[in-house]
Formats: sequence, C-alpha cells, structure tokens
Amino acid sequence: MKKHMLSMLMVLLLIGAYATYAVSQPKLPEVKGCVNPFREVKPLERKAENWSSVHVFAKVLASKDIRGLAKPWEIDYKNVKVAKHTVEYNGEKIEMLAMALPLKDGKHLIAYYEFSKPVQGVKTRSYLLEFTISEDNKRIATKAIGTNGEVTPLSTCKHECSTASDCGYFGRCISYCCDRDWGCVVYCCGDCLFYCGSCARGSLGGCAACLYCVLVSCPYCSVNCCEEEGTYCDYLDPGP
Repeated sequence: MKKHMLSMLMVLLLIGAYATYAVSQPKLPEVKGCVNPFREVKPLERKAENWSSVHVFAKVLASKDIRGLAKPWEIDYKNVKVAKHTVEYNGEKIEMLAMALPLKDGKHLIAYYEFSKPVQGVKTRSYLLEFTISEDNKRIATKAIGTNGEVTPLSTCKHECSTASDCGYFGRCISYCCDRDWGCVVYCCGDCLFYCGSCARGSLGGCAACLYCVLVSCPYCSVNCCEEEGTYCDYLDPGP
C-alpha cells in the first residue's frame, strides 16, 4: 500500500512539474515567411525512444500544441511512437523530437515535432491528421495545424499566401500539406519497411502502423509525398 501511494505521489509530482513548465515558458519567436521546417533541415541521426505512458501523458499536458488538437483522454497512449532526431540547420546540429499520437477513435493521429532551437521561427509544429484505410480507399488529410502553440482548424485546403508580405503587417504565411499520396508514404522510408511492407501486401492494420512509423522516423520524406500543399495567413502571437 505504501509503495502504491509513493508511486502515485511521484506521478503527481511529475505531472505538476510539467504543467508548471508549460505555463511558465516564454513566448516563442515570430515565424517569418512561408516556412516548412522540414525543408530547412538536413537529417543526420535518429534514435527511437521508449517512453512510458506516464512520460507521454506529462508531455501532452505540457504541450499547448497537442492539447489544442485533442483532449488528453482521447489519445491512445499504448500506441504512441517517439523518436529523437539530430538535424543540421544553418550549419549547426540541433535536436528534433518527433511523436505520433494516435487517437482512440482509430481515424485521427497527431504528429508532433519540437526543435531544440527555432527553425526560421518554428519551435513546435503539429498536425491533426485524418486517415482512411480500406481496401478501395486510402487517404491522409490534414484537419488542423499547430505552430508554436497556435492551432488553426482546416476544413478545406487553403491557398491564401506565398510569402509573409501577402499577409500584411504582423502576418505570417504558414505552409502545410493538405493531402498525402498514400503509395508514396508506404515506400518512402527505409526504416519502416517491416510495417509498410505488410501494408503494401494488403494488411490494413499494417497501414496504420506504417503511417505512425513514417511520421516519427521519416517526417522529411512524408513532406515529399504531398499531393496538394496549402497556405494560410496567421496573425496571432505565438504562445508557449
């Protein structure tokens, strides 16, 4: 009993520490231009992370991006994938955290990316993806996007700007992928051959695992699988 109470106390302290960290973070820099951070960095190394559900839950509470895309209890913590990347940006090595957080409804997934230093103003970037997996229809659509804690719902593929100047004073142009080519996603990442190979052979369960793997292991190649790219103007100050 005492051991159980001590474990619960440690969990509560950890969650409290992450929550305090989240609300005390300083404002992040403005995003300038029409930026896709994955096109600005060069991948160098990747290491898979084995996070516990408690660790993931604490990160969810601390992230304004993730909390803006889904409620903490909507996430399927048992199937969350995490990796840490070393990338090169402007001649400097920086770190990037990548997370794939599937939702319990089996139709949506949050892809979350956090850079140790801002990439052209982007410190965090997140996507709420809706995926359809059936024998005759496979589709990945972006339903919402978060940048530095600001979340913008996307009901259609917008084409509002090409540079920040198109957005007027204090505006910034955000680019994103509206739809991805499923066949390209399946074959673009060598690190995900096990899951994506089963998808290519017709396993629908393998297709979901393939998507989780690619978004965490090879976010750069998934960008190149974009069928239609959209842009929108954002006028809100970045939050923590």
